[in-house]
Amino acid sequence: MTFPRWATALVTTLATLVLLLAGWQLALTLTNVSPYLTKTPLDVVNYLFVDGAFTPESAAERRAAIVPMVGVTLFHAGVGLAFGVTLGLVGAVVMSVSRTVRATFLPIALVLQTVPLIAMAPVVYAVFGSGVVTAAVIAGVVTFFPLLMNVGTGLTAAGPDTVDLVHAYGGGRMRLLFSVQLPAALPYLFAGLKIAAPATVSAATLYEFLFSFEGLGANLLTSRSYSDYGLLWTLVVITIALALAAYGLVVLLERLVLAGRFPPESVLARRGDPR
Repeated sequence: MTFPRWATALVTTLATLVLLLAGWQLALTLTNVSPYLTKTPLDVVNYLFVDGAFTPESAAERRAAIVPMVGVTLFHAGVGLAFGVTLGLVGAVVMSVSRTVRATFLPIALVLQTVPLIAMAPVVYAVFGSGVVTAAVIAGVVTFFPLLMNVGTGLTAAGPDTVDLVHAYGGGRMRLLFSVQLPAALPYLFAGLKIAAPATVSAATLYEFLFSFEGLGANLLTSRSYSDYGLLWTLVVITIALALAAYGLVVLLERLVLAGRFPPESVLARRGDPR
């Protein structure tokens, strides 16, 4: 009996998650780490759903306080992702059209990619100040490069026979770009998004941690300052969950968009397709 690939991936992911949570719970239970400073997965569940386990007494009040933090971080991450994706797509297309632009700006992009985000963030803050623009730029920095490189590779994925066919029928540069290169680059676009989307959540959290008074990142800092370790560990778990959810949404979107357009190799083999 053969299970669908998505079902196998889902079961594998859930099994890995259960193992990680069990390891986290056992590691803190079997060691002498202070239970005041460290919280187990069960503590996080209690913080979110059990009345009287933490302050404030009502779990509903605690959840209500967390919802706006999640909303702010999602807004910052969404704006940064949109900014970085747009910049990466435009940059990849321009570099595929002009070898001069590629030779000039690709080395600069490679050098900027080597600069740690924690070192670049204060510079971005000094230029743009506190606000959504700085959040977008910081989150966009981690989105831009994976999109630029992956889409750039995808734009060159079309075979020479296909390119010759477009030219033989009188197609120009724009026809080649929109009819052949961009469709061929879709799998590469989603490959870049799988890297960029979770990283954008981390970048938005970093911006809030360093320069903002709202969002998950800012409240990570204040909860530590006020020794509210229940909230601290809960926010860490929520941040990780948001990054995993971002990855999952990209995978789902990839399957919806590419369904039928790029069938798996096993399907092609059954059809006798030589690709």
